[in-house]
Amino acid sequence: MYSKSYIPTSDAEKGIWLNNFTTKLSLHATVLGVTPAELTAVQKDNTMYQYIISMIEVYRQTLSNLTGYKNMLKRSVGQQHIGAVPVLPTLPASPALVSEGIFERIAMLVARFKKTVGYTDNIGSDLGVLCPVPAPIDVTTLKPELVVKLNVGRPHIKWVKGISDAIDLYVDRDDGSGFVLLGRLLKNEYIDAATLASPKIFDEWTYKAIYVIADTQVGLYSNVVSIDVKKL
Repeated sequence: MYSKSYIPTSDAEKGIWLNNFTTKLSLHATVLGVTPAELTAVQKDNTMYQYIISMIEVYRQTLSNLTGYKNMLKRSVGQQHIGAVPVLPTLPASPALVSEGIFERIAMLVARFKKTVGYTDNIGSDLGVLCPVPAPIDVTTLKPELVVKLNVGRPHIKWVKGISDAIDLYVDRDDGSGFVLLGRLLKNEYIDAATLASPKIFDEWTYKAIYVIADTQVGLYSNVVSIDVKKL
């Protein structure tokens, strides 16, 4: 599979990326050890891909035009008049056929020339083949966001795990003990199945949590969230 880290996701963006890569590759082919035959193959791949993407867009707009014409046949639209039947476009002749897997081929070519002595990050940037470096995460500011709802009468707490290994979840059951540790939880949800202490029938339970990475608490405690519970 080709790397998705530098090749865009959408078809339109792939077309823009591929056109730049093809144009710039001719400038760097010699220093990267890309042969004339390989350069020609990339150019053919690009020509065919651009042709297909353009064809799709032409027919998409034509279909939209035909749909609008059909709708006006059914009912009038303000002061607009229907006019002539839309004409199907005439496309230029297809370029030379290429085999499947354009971006897989390019990814293998990129992987090879990145190992050459002539390759530099400047060239990689020009070709658009530099993998983006993720921004460092400041663990000191990590803070869970708890969401609590009743599930069959029991508090159901959820959160986003993110890069953490776990969270330490605390509960205050309004019994004078303050917040006590419910546990170190590896998943991203927890159902509190505890029962109300007698003789209480209604109460408010409160929760807070903090992220854990490598068995160490990190970041900030979550905002406190509360929920009303009743004896089942």
